Amino acid sequence: MLKLIVFSPAMGLISPSPFSMKAIALMQMSGLDYEFVPGDPRKAPKNKLPVLIDGNRTIPDSSHIQLYLEREKQVDFDGHLTPEQRAVTLSFRALCEDHLYWVGVFDRWIMNADYVREEFFSAIPAPMRKIVFNKIQKDIRRNLYGQGLGRHTPDEIYAFGAADIKAISDYLGDKPFFFGDRPASLDAILFAFLINNLVPRSSTRPAAFSVKSHPNLVAYCERFIERFDIPQV
Repeated sequence: MLKLIVFSPAMGLISPSPFSMKAIALMQMSGLDYEFVPGDPRKAPKNKLPVLIDGNRTIPDSSHIQLYLEREKQVDFDGHLTPEQRAVTLSFRALCEDHLYWVGVFDRWIMNADYVREEFFSAIPAPMRKIVFNKIQKDIRRNLYGQGLGRHTPDEIYAFGAADIKAISDYLGDKPFFFGDRPASLDAILFAFLINNLVPRSSTRPAAFSVKSHPNLVAYCERFIERFDIPQV
């Protein structure tokens, strides 16, 4: 049986990573039998999760997992899409994975540090917990600065994220899924990023950066969960 290795449940999510949730969504959409287990990214290829195990084959990275399912398991996520829709897919994928992701990192690890520390590191004794977390947070600050987003003010960063979420909401409109009645791989990506905004608590998040401010996106997440029986905590 296929095995999907993802981050352990936390923050009210079966896995508190948009990329792990994307892989879970893709597996649920595929209809293939699989099991998912919590893992440690330090022990994973490329030092990140998710990772798909198929016998003696190891496939790291959510995008490579999608390609593997399509090429090796004949799962047809996007066969119904037009060339224009495939271009839109690439564009919104980049919006989520290369931009909105970093706003989420900032919101989670910088602006809501106390919440994240207790959610992710509660097993570590209190005196060491802050030391470990502070080191990780320092690395994240450096990554945010290197990526560029961390050079802006909090208000500016949240404004970037709010624009991303509004673009998703505007394009979705009142359609059941992003391109109409039939879901595609992009729906797995959008769901994963939206649910990671919708469920975890944030004491600093402005309304414009909250999925809860867009009823069509809330309904979209609920619809996706029901349609594909997404595992819940």
